[in-house]
This record gives sequence, structure tokens and C-alpha cells, in this order.
Amino acid sequence: GGGSQAGWRLGVKLGKSAEDTCAQQVKAATIDMKFYAFDLMLWTPFNVKGKFFEDRKDSAILGAKTTTSQFMYPMWLRAPMRADPRRTAKPTDADLMVMTDSFVDVSPFTAKFVYHTLNPEKDAASWAKLGQWWDAEVQGEQSGRLVVAEARRRLATLKALVDTDNTAADPSVSRRKPAGTKTKWAYLLPSEWMFSHDALSPDLKLSSALADVAEDSMTAVTDFDDGGPSLAAIVTTVPFTVHSAIAARLLASGGAVDYGAKKMQTFFKGTGDRGVEGALKQLVSVRQSLRQLSGSKKHGHAVFVSSDGMSKEEVRRLEGVEYAAGMAESTYCWVPRGDNPTSRRMFDALAAGCIPVVVSDDIARYLPFRWAIEWRSMILQVPEAVFNSDPEGVADAVLALPHKVVASLRARMDGARTSILWNDRPEPREACATEGRDSEACSKAPQLYLDEMLYRVKTGNFAVDQPLCKPRASDPRYNHGAVWNAEKSCPPWLKMSKLC
Repeated sequence: GGGSQAGWRLGVKLGKSAEDTCAQQVKAATIDMKFYAFDLMLWTPFNVKGKFFEDRKDSAILGAKTTTSQFMYPMWLRAPMRADPRRTAKPTDADLMVMTDSFVDVSPFTAKFVYHTLNPEKDAASWAKLGQWWDAEVQGEQSGRLVVAEARRRLATLKALVDTDNTAADPSVSRRKPAGTKTKWAYLLPSEWMFSHDALSPDLKLSSALADVAEDSMTAVTDFDDGGPSLAAIVTTVPFTVHSAIAARLLASGGAVDYGAKKMQTFFKGTGDRGVEGALKQLVSVRQSLRQLSGSKKHGHAVFVSSDGMSKEEVRRLEGVEYAAGMAESTYCWVPRGDNPTSRRMFDALAAGCIPVVVSDDIARYLPFRWAIEWRSMILQVPEAVFNSDPEGVADAVLALPHKVVASLRARMDGARTSILWNDRPEPREACATEGRDSEACSKAPQLYLDEMLYRVKTGNFAVDQPLCKPRASDPRYNHGAVWNAEKSCPPWLKMSKLC
């Protein structure tokens, strides 16, 4: 499906130079590259029913402890890819092979996980229902082995086609790429732990199907463990899918946030500890410190921290607080670290126009598209040790920020919002830029993802922590996508309050 190549080129060449920024450099370098998009499977015996790309009510999430929609970003990528002018219909012409499966059908573990979250364990009977579905209805173990084996066969067939063309030396054969050119393979994982879950036998793991292209593959994920990616193929991160209720608000407003309706308050709703399910252990200290702001709404802090040991009355009270509505009506949203330094709530807050107050020292290495987004210009980052030593003092300093600072942070969020929003339309299968809909509100995330992956192929840069562009010594403000750590930092607004 066609996009305008002339318009695409014009977008790159506007300005003093096509390479004034890293983002423009990346875009200019990838204009003439090609990718081939494909699904391994369109349907399998799992065929999980339900809109798993939508978030359920908060009370349902308390039952399931998680939601699948945040991991379903591959579903939102397909329609925009069809309009990208770099897409080719010939796999042998592609510099990059892009697999767009959401894995709900392809991966046995993902299918079981999604079914479980759509049918949460309200009582013991729901676990029996999961077992009935898996063992009797879909014959999960047997079907899973067949699906993984078939996925591997299909991938091997496609790889053989591409590799044969790449090595052919017949001068009479017309080809776009020189003989011997290596083709890279890219795929999006719903989650690293979901992909490499240790409890599965090898013939039930989707990683077995991808083994034949592992050496030539690049993978994008939303997050990985503190120690770094466990999969060698991981080269970058992508945004979590924004909470569907927040995305729906944006869609209804034409992409604009109503800042006039916001209260001067901070907001948080989430878990403080999750026992064996989350295994936060010592990493939960920031969230435990956040508890000190609980119940202090009269002081400007709407903070609600749950735990596994809550009473039924506490659970009912928490269910009455809506996560999406709380972000929509608040000026600041707490983004503490959890199982790892990043969190979906970072992207929910930005989409809701709620300034993220990030309490996570190492979050930078998890932030997507660092080379195209000025992350530090639209968030407030607090060193974990500073917050843990005086959470109420930090909270007071947040609320004391001048209006000019708030206005500046909001303007930066408004400018970056479409770069982190996958779900920019009611249904994944729809195109965003349709009649009656402003194309400026459409997500730039699919284009940024493709830009980065194609640029990595061109430059051979496959290190997740390495800047995408070369730094410029003559311009310290040049954003080349470097990471940073806030552990020993002291932002001026905290220094003014003598908190560090």
C-alpha cells in the first residue's frame, strides 16, 4: 500500500541540513532501504477470543495482577507498515525482514498467559477453567509442539529463499542488493520473560522456531532485567502500549489534553509488593517509601499503594480509584521503579499529560527512541536514595515548581506524545489517517521503530546501550541517544529545596 515517496523525501530535506539532528540523520540514511513484513501465522488452534489489546476495569486487574494490552504493540504496527514507502513485496529485495506476529497464537506460553488474564483467578474454579481450556479444548501441549515446529519450518523456508538470492552471483539476475549482502531479521517480543520462560520444554518455546535466524536477528522489547537483556538479539526497546482508556480519551479529544481540568496534585495507583507473583523483594524500597504519601490527598497527593495482604475493605476502596481517570485529572504522576527500572506508567502518564516524576536511577537505558526524543526535557527524575530519605520533602518540592516550569514540561510532552503512542485508533486493524481524522495525531512510533532497525542494519550498531549516532564534541546539546544514570545526580529543583 502506497505512501508518497516525494513527501517522504521532502520531510527529510526541510531545514538547514538533512542531518541537523540524529533523527534526521537516521531518516535520511534509511530512505532508500527496504523491509519485507510478514506474519508466520494468521490463525492457530489456540485462537484466544477477546479484545486482549484493551485494558479491563481496574478491579479486574487486581484479580489478574497484570494486563495483556501493554504487550500487544505488534498488533498496532501492521497497518502503519502497509503505508510505509520502504515496504517491498519481494523478500529478496529487503534489507530487513520484519515479523509482525503478536505471538498470541504463535507462542504457546503467550496464548496461555493471555487466556488466563482474560479469565482471572477470582476463585479456584477459574484455574480449573484454564486447565480445561488448555488440556481439553486446544490440546495445548500437543498443539503447541505442532505450532512451534510449523513456525520454524515456515521461517526456514523464507530464510532459504532470501539467503539463496543473496549468495547468487549470476550477473543476468536483476537484484536490488549486491550478491553476498546479509539480510537481517527483526521481531517484536511481547515481553522478554514471556518469550524465554524457563518452565517450558524447548519444543514449546517460540525461541526454538526462531533458532535458525537467531544469528541474523534483531529484537525489540519493552523491558528486560536489571542485569541487561538475557537474549543476545535484543538491540533496543519500544514503548509499552498506552492504557486503552487513556488512549480513548486522546482519540475523543483529537489528541489534545485538557490541562484546565487538571488538579495540582500527584497521583499513583499500583502495587507496593506482589509476593511471589512479582518477586520485587529488595527492589520494592521506592514503592514502600511512596506509601508515606498514601492517604494524604488533602496535601495534594492522591497515592494508592496496594499489597497482597490488603483486607477486603482496603481492596474495595482501591477498586474505587480509577487509574486512567486519576492520571487524567492530575498534574504529576509518580513513576517508581518496580521489577525493573522501567514501567508502563511512564507512557500512560505522558499520554495523559501527567508530568512523570520518575524515581528510577537507571530508567534511561529502557527509554525507547532516545535518539529522537528529548526525554530529560519532559520528565522530573529523582534519585532513588534522595526519594527514600525524604519522600514527603520530594513531594512538596514537586508541588512547589513554578508555573513556567510546568508549562514547559507540558509543551515538551505535547510535542513527543505521538512518538510513544502505538494505539492511536480504536482498532489495531484500522488505518489512522482516514477521512475525517487528523493525520498529525497519528502515531510516529511505527516509523521510528523502522527507522531505527533499518539504521542499525546499515551501520552495524547492535548494542542496546550504545548511542545510535556518533556524538559531536562541538555540540554538547546534540542528542545522539546516549544513556545516563541518576544515582549521584542532584537536579536544580531538588537542590533548591536542600534535598540533595
